Amino acid sequence: MVVASLVAAGGVALGQSDSGGDAAQPVTVESAIPAWRDLDRAQQDLESALGARESVQMAMDRTMDELHLELARLDKLHNTDTGQQLLMEEAERLVVQEYISGGDVEDFAFILGVSEATDALWRKALLSEISELVDEALDAVDDVSGERDRTGARIGRLNDTIPYLNSRLFDANQSVEAAEWVVYIAEINDMADREMAQNGFIPPTERHWYNLRFCESTNNYTAESANGLFYGAYQFEPRTWRTVGGTGNPAHAPPEEQDARARLLYARRGDQPWPRDYCGRWLPAN
Repeated sequence: MVVASLVAAGGVALGQSDSGGDAAQPVTVESAIPAWRDLDRAQQDLESALGARESVQMAMDRTMDELHLELARLDKLHNTDTGQQLLMEEAERLVVQEYISGGDVEDFAFILGVSEATDALWRKALLSEISELVDEALDAVDDVSGERDRTGARIGRLNDTIPYLNSRLFDANQSVEAAEWVVYIAEINDMADREMAQNGFIPPTERHWYNLRFCESTNNYTAESANGLFYGAYQFEPRTWRTVGGTGNPAHAPPEEQDARARLLYARRGDQPWPRDYCGRWLPAN
């Protein structure tokens, strides 16, 4: 899943559900900034994923091209082999027929490229000629057969490679999809960082955010209020969720997206969406 890939890409997900704990003593949070909070890093990771996928795709394309060439070669060898077999059989048939029937010497001499021959010498020479012709034809057939076997072996190896490359290509596509999602979330966080600075709001720490989530929903990203008005870890109203670019039910959004859109909401409105006489008290006082 994409969310699982996000966790792998950027460390421990801050949005995993926590069924207990004291809001006054929040959990320790990693100091390292996850990829979905660092746009430059997220974009670099995406470029790497795209490059890796391109390499696998190129390997697949080369393999398919080689396979098509080898298949064409095998087809040509098959036709050559068949043609040589037929020519050899026809030559044997004609030569033996003329030898047995004692046919027209001049006609047969023409076939063999012989200009003159007595009957006895001609018949003796004919036996030697037949042997040489057959040996040459057999050698040619053996050469074609050997090349055909070697080509078939190469085709087998290429066919065995294709499933492996397909598996790698599937993994590469999954990595690109995950990296694109990280960039998408990182862009929201980057927007929140810039707007927070422009509006002069004090950036909340991860401890602030954890305390706020615990107060609002006991850190449950799938929470829905009993009255059906508030959703997710930050208890978004649907219309408020939409003002920061969210779609659908906030409680159905991945934790990283809920975190990013909560930061963007704070960057635009401060703690106003979370009243200070209730959960908003866990946010910085601006």
